[in-house]
Amino acid sequence: MKNRDFLTTVNKGFIDAGRYFVAVASILTILAAGFLIFAGIWEFLNGVPTMIALLQKPSTKCLELSVHFISAIDLFMVAVVMFVMGIGLFELFVDRDQSIDYPHWLRIQDLNDLKEKLIAAAVVVIVITFLKHIVMWENPLETLYFGGSIALVIVAITFFSKLVVSDELRKKKGGETKQ
Repeated sequence: MKNRDFLTTVNKGFIDAGRYFVAVASILTILAAGFLIFAGIWEFLNGVPTMIALLQKPSTKCLELSVHFISAIDLFMVAVVMFVMGIGLFELFVDRDQSIDYPHWLRIQDLNDLKEKLIAAAVVVIVITFLKHIVMWENPLETLYFGGSIALVIVAITFFSKLVVSDELRKKKGGETKQ
């Protein structure tokens, strides 16, 4: 065994302790995802009386019903994103020996995998938010501005993804072929 200097030993201690901090963050993120799922269920259930009223006597409440259900879907999507992030953090930092057999869509090898999943899910949540705004459609010019700003955000996210995440993957694959 190598003789380590004091600073290396302290650094290893910080890394080992850091696992526990990330474990707490991971667990709290997964719990927050669970709470958001319950909030989505609550939002869905709040739309049920409107749905029953529509079945008994059609009225103009279809818009209100759509907003309830789209809001529930939005909460479910954010919950799924948080769940994947929590599991990803756990998988990367806590589960060192890979003792849990994750489904293929949830396997995260490095931070780039986690970033890609977060970026893809963020775009979906942004689109659902825009859909909710379209359904409420109150001011066409405001909706146009909102849609344009969302388009700019998605373009920026896509650019970031291609530039940073893809570049890091390319460097990583280049480094593996040299070894």
